Amino acid sequence: MPYTRFRYIAYEVPTATHRLGQAVKPLAGLPPGKLCDPVADITVPKAPESTDWFIRLRRLAAVVNIALANLGGDDPDTLKVFVAPEFYLRPADPATSHTYPAEEFPPLWDALEKMFRTARLKHWLIVPGSVLWHSKMMGENAPIYYNSVLYLRGGTGGGEAGRIEKKLASDMDGIPAQSAVGSSTDPLVKKAYSEAAFVRERLFEIDAKATFGLEICLDHRLNVLKQTLADRQADLGDPWKRGGPALHVLTAGGMPLRPGAVAARTGGYVLRNDGYADPPASELRKVTGYQLPSSAPGQPWDDKAVATLEADPGTAVEVTLRGEAVLVPPIAGPGSYDMPVQRLRIYPPLPLP
Repeated sequence: MPYTRFRYIAYEVPTATHRLGQAVKPLAGLPPGKLCDPVADITVPKAPESTDWFIRLRRLAAVVNIALANLGGDDPDTLKVFVAPEFYLRPADPATSHTYPAEEFPPLWDALEKMFRTARLKHWLIVPGSVLWHSKMMGENAPIYYNSVLYLRGGTGGGEAGRIEKKLASDMDGIPAQSAVGSSTDPLVKKAYSEAAFVRERLFEIDAKATFGLEICLDHRLNVLKQTLADRQADLGDPWKRGGPALHVLTAGGMPLRPGAVAARTGGYVLRNDGYADPPASELRKVTGYQLPSSAPGQPWDDKAVATLEADPGTAVEVTLRGEAVLVPPIAGPGSYDMPVQRLRIYPPLPLP
């Protein structure tokens, strides 16, 4: 049976910061912190315990386990949507622009793909933030930098559901903008990451009612998901003819919600989580309609249509995370850095449109 409801679980964790009282460039690539104890059935495949991504994934497993403990039971009709912010998987290594080398990417990806395969997460979709990495294999002259999001199904039969790439790098990415995957002029890179099959991964479905659009930070300001929806609506051979997705998920590091870039259908929702934001770091907003500049009603795929949004309902249960290992630590050295409260925000179930 299709899911009839969804439940948003936002993992609020800083993934970038700045020194208080100084107008300086934000710092992304925070320290990994201490190693959390393992969770018996959310197992991160073995790696050296000092490995940056291994520490971050063990913390992610612990946080998902805390979310499970605070749900108050499971409902098989409700899809739980867990979202972490952009840059969650990013090393504290300025020598590589805070990106993992290519040889670390396959084991990291494999660990993400396997770790949520437990019966307790059967009715979950996990968006674990983004992975920042670089590779010299595809670029002809220089490394290519990637900002990748893998979205995953939980459960014993779960694993990878799909992958998207951030189209363009922002200043927050801290990488050479011309070497980002979306702006590369390398012909092999352009061909691989502009093919329709890859671009379409931004729009996907779990079942007939649980349909999703996924976007990464700056792409939201550039209307990337909205344009993807418009392209698919206009393609007569494309099966995506059901309008906008039920849920528009935005994982970000410094990107406020823009009503003109929303792509969820009327009655659907935007789920935003931002690792570098003034409050609210996360929010849930219902779409009540679209309006064109002429004041006529619009559709989510109309270029100039602006969404009308209800305020966040303010109904999330806030679970403050405690314990040294489960927290991203403050940055050592002189000066104080902005480190907001790290917590889960668990919304009650809501009907899928």
